Formats: sequence, C-alpha cells, structure tokens
Amino acid sequence: MNNVKVALKIFRILIEQGELSRGDYGDLFVEYLDSEVQGVLNNFEEEMDCSIKKIGNTLYLLPNYDNSILGFRNKDWREWLGASATNLDVYLGYYITMFILFKFYGGKNKNPKKLEFLRMVNLIEDLDGRFKLMLEGEEAEVQKNEEEFGINLIKVSRYWMEKIVDEENKKKTKFALVRKICRLLESEKLIYLIDDDNEIRTTRKLDDIMTYYYLNDSRIEEINSIFSQGEKLDA
Repeated sequence: MNNVKVALKIFRILIEQGELSRGDYGDLFVEYLDSEVQGVLNNFEEEMDCSIKKIGNTLYLLPNYDNSILGFRNKDWREWLGASATNLDVYLGYYITMFILFKFYGGKNKNPKKLEFLRMVNLIEDLDGRFKLMLEGEEAEVQKNEEEFGINLIKVSRYWMEKIVDEENKKKTKFALVRKICRLLESEKLIYLIDDDNEIRTTRKLDDIMTYYYLNDSRIEEINSIFSQGEKLDA
C-alpha cells in the first residue's frame, strides 16, 4: 500500500473516531511512524486546520482553534442544547466546560490532574458559589475575567442564578443544563457519566491530551489565576 493510501486510512479513522490506538490498529500505527506517511498527513493537517498528536501508543486528532470544519461553533452548541437555546446558553456552556476542566486538571505538580471523579451535586454547588462571587465581586476583577474568557460574565452569572436547581421533567434547570453539556463531552469521548448521570469521570483520551499536550506549567498557572476567585471560595 502506498503512503498516500496509508495516510488516508489513518486520517479517516481519526476523523470518524477521534483517535487511533496501537492496540486496535497495530499495523496502521506502525505505518504512521514512517516519516513519508507523516509527511502526507502533515498536508492533511494544514488543509483541514487540525493537528495529529502521538501520545504514548495512541494518535489523537485535535482541531485547531476556530476550526470551522472539525471544531464546535456557536451554531453547533445551540443545536446540541436545543431549539430554544440562546447565546447566553452557549456562553454558559463554554464557561461550565472550562470549569469542569479546571476542577479536574488544576493541579500544581507534575501531574495536573487533581480529581478522579466529580459529583454532579458538588459541581452545581461550586458553580453557584463561583457565579455568586462574580456578581458580588469587584468590577475590575470581573472585567479582567471577562477579557480572559471573551464572555459577559455578569449576564451569564445572572442567567445561571435565575435557574432552578432541579425539577423532574424540566429542561431549563441547572442540573439539566450541566448534564446536557456533559453528554456533549461524553459524545466526544472526553468524559463519561456513571451512577445515573450523577458522577463525572474523565477518559484516557482527555487525560492524555490535557496532561501531555494542552497543559504545561505556565498554562496551569494561567488557568489557576483565571479561576482564583473560586479557590478563595473553596478555602
């Protein structure tokens, strides 16, 4: 099989599954190690605005920032959250996703992962406390965080605090929204939900890409500084 065909097979699996492991696709994984195959894949990466990262015995396909083909856009989030979803729902979804990542990977040592699981009820309580702090916080600090996230955090905070915590068959509650966001992350094989969707655990894929690709000492420090208000609350 020529190098282009091999590269196409690898890229197709990555598009369909998001990853390619040595255990599942041993022959293709070995073929990937060939520099000429990687050269073809480099062209695919440039054309599709993405990156292929080898972490251990697994390849991961990671869309670049603002990728309009493989990445999630506001429109995709609105479709996932429901026909009546607004931009506030989308921005709230972005913030909650970042906060979940912070809760799991805000550690300050060589292994940034600090939790093995996160209970949904504790996540809701932490979000309540965080948004309350932002509504009560100093204007300069809130503005700094708004610049970091590119989100109107005051509007998002009020929107969250106006929601009821939970109610059977209600789709607009805090629990319903967070579970929907978690199911989106689960569909991307980043987390999985157990115990009737009341406990969040990370996948090996998320652990790999956060620990070995996205996070370094300076980025962890930056994340912790963004969420520093929440750390004061936790204390």
